[in-house]
Amino acid sequence: MRKIAIFVLFATLLSNCGSSEQESVLVAIPVPAGKSGVERSVAQLLNKTGHDLSLAKDDPQKWLMHGSALFANAYYNEAAVAFTQAITINPEMPQSTYLLATALWKVNKQEEATHALQTSLGLIPEYDMGWRLLAEWQMERGEIEQAETSARKAFELNPDRIGTRYVLAQSLMDGLKYKEALLVLEKVISANKAPRWIYTLASQCYRQLGKTEQSEQALAKSGAPFVDWPDPMYKHIPNLIAGKAEIALYALHLNRVNGSENALPFLAKANKINPEHVDVRAALSMALQTKGQLNQAQKVLEELQGEANLNYWKQYAGLSIAQNDLDNAKEYVLKAIELDGEDANAQDIAAFIAKNQGETAEAMTHWQEAARLYVEKELWEKAELSLAYASEIGELSQEGLCALALAQIELEHIAQARTTIQKILSIEPSNSTAIALQSRLLQE
Repeated sequence: MRKIAIFVLFATLLSNCGSSEQESVLVAIPVPAGKSGVERSVAQLLNKTGHDLSLAKDDPQKWLMHGSALFANAYYNEAAVAFTQAITINPEMPQSTYLLATALWKVNKQEEATHALQTSLGLIPEYDMGWRLLAEWQMERGEIEQAETSARKAFELNPDRIGTRYVLAQSLMDGLKYKEALLVLEKVISANKAPRWIYTLASQCYRQLGKTEQSEQALAKSGAPFVDWPDPMYKHIPNLIAGKAEIALYALHLNRVNGSENALPFLAKANKINPEHVDVRAALSMALQTKGQLNQAQKVLEELQGEANLNYWKQYAGLSIAQNDLDNAKEYVLKAIELDGEDANAQDIAAFIAKNQGETAEAMTHWQEAARLYVEKELWEKAELSLAYASEIGELSQEGLCALALAQIELEHIAQARTTIQKILSIEPSNSTAIALQSRLLQE
């Protein structure tokens, strides 16, 4: 890995040092302590922002930009110094204060971080996302009453944010107010607008209130929340990410959460900075394929650096399908399955290829295997879809029919589940799984 020391920046700092004590404080531009180990791309960015700052030491926006560049590349202590200087020049900078709070939180200076965030909210009291973030931090610190107050403030300012509803419910649950928390959650559940992570909290509330059946039903639909809620205060930060690990993580996160179109510029940047990152390369190829740029998508894969992995071979198979090259697609997806036979998505791809090559029995096998794997992970919609494809080209096995009935019950497709169970019992009246499913269906 090539490294570059930040010599230019230090030369600039020395040349701009004045005689007065106040000026020497102003030019103490923070840089990473281990400068010789800074990645080349990061060093170039920090040299630029540091040089711009050295030419306008009294400009708080320059301090904010340099601090943001440090923050974006995980130099949080140094970023905190820059944000503090921006605020020293102009105390009424809510964004600098907000970022200072987050930088302090990331280096585990929680009390200082909370104070800085509260100071920022004093400047922008109507910023609901800030109150939500404060509530999250207070919950993590065990400040239950304060967290509830902050969450209520965020909800009062904007009750339409699903993430704020989630945080408010969490704060109420920490205060053992399960009935009130459930009311907050059930409003979106009843409107059928709830993401999976709302059901996670609902399941816990139902359990605490002794409603076991509702708890189990909610648990079946549950899922993990976002690690970080979207927040406009950080909107400029992604454009300053230059570190290999940081840009790769962000690009893949953006691809997963916001889709390939939004992630494409960051995937391209990540691939350029870190060409050995195979998952980034596969995601970039998929993003290009989505835009119809098949030749560019293939070139990205052909220029592989590093060892091909599961995602790489799945993407190569998907791209080959788009190019109507089913023979190569089959070869690539089998390489993926060889690496991980428990990947349901790879089994789905293999089934699609086999079907289009006229290999019906093989397609049935792959689709039913995909459904089995989805059922194990309680991904009911995907399991039902795989089995629906399989049933279009042949008769499902009894195991496949049982999996389909289970998925239909979990998805509350009661009429379809009843038909599927009747079909199983007409084949084997003593099928114990089908009988158990039928008994459960009667209780629904």
